[in-house]
Amino acid sequence: MQSVAVIGLGNISHRHRKNLKALKPDARVIAMPASNRQLTTLPAHADACVTQLNELIELRPEYVIVASPANLHASHGKSLLEAGIPCLIEKPLGASLDQAQELLRCAQKPSAPACAVGYCLRFMPTARIMKDLVQQQVVGEIYNIHIEVGQYLPQWRSGLDYRDSVSARKELGGGALLELSHELDYARWIFGPLALSHAHLRSSSELGLEVEDLVDVSLRTEHDAHVQIHLDFLQRQPQRFCRVIGNKGRLDWNLLRNELVLTDSQGQSQQFGDSHWQANTMYLDMLDNFHNQIAQRPYQGASVAQALEVVNLIDVIKQSA
Repeated sequence: MQSVAVIGLGNISHRHRKNLKALKPDARVIAMPASNRQLTTLPAHADACVTQLNELIELRPEYVIVASPANLHASHGKSLLEAGIPCLIEKPLGASLDQAQELLRCAQKPSAPACAVGYCLRFMPTARIMKDLVQQQVVGEIYNIHIEVGQYLPQWRSGLDYRDSVSARKELGGGALLELSHELDYARWIFGPLALSHAHLRSSSELGLEVEDLVDVSLRTEHDAHVQIHLDFLQRQPQRFCRVIGNKGRLDWNLLRNELVLTDSQGQSQQFGDSHWQANTMYLDMLDNFHNQIAQRPYQGASVAQALEVVNLIDVIKQSA
């Protein structure tokens, strides 16, 4: 029987195992704890469990989803790639630039199997439309771009003290920059390379974290458009949007609703999106598309090289703040 595997036991790992069952109902789904601890019960949507990475490699799964904490992505991913096993690595690529560079070197070897990074927002229907409209210059010359995401960290994961979560722990790759790096990825994917102008990172007294829970970054595109990105762990009412202002109109993208509104200079609006769309669809599409990469067909997700550029930008931001 064909098998696939997921490393990690967090919320995103649960989602991936469930989705694998939906996409590959005849496959055997193997779970592996990132901490190598022994489990007394089998995780939901898993058919088997192993404790050590070498055990998993000996089983030769078709591919592995690496959903361990960010500080383990490089070691897990490198071992799998060196064993010839394709892997889809959850974002970010690594907790540090050195880790991410090490993984890229491994992924770029001629003998390396397929490897991609799980920046799933690229698979939102409105994300593709947004990118196309920007490339088609429907709003003309772009002057300003405002990107924001915020959600209250204590409400993210039920049954878990937020202070014990990966998001809150520096040694595991926590902090708003790494945990919310989806926004940095899609900003580069849609608008091209970004140069840093200014960065301000803060740790509020509200959550008492050792990592940043407020991020404000000013960047500029190659065409000198101003990009303002705000990330936080503090907003009680979740926000996720991107606003683009150009000399021929504006784009308002609400990522939580999968809605995109194009307004021209005359005030006429056109709306894109699907109110019945479910967020899990983009995870299913990402996994399904990764099968294309394994089969050496066109892949539309984030490459390891592109994910490295996100980590590189984060490193620049941290050094300048």
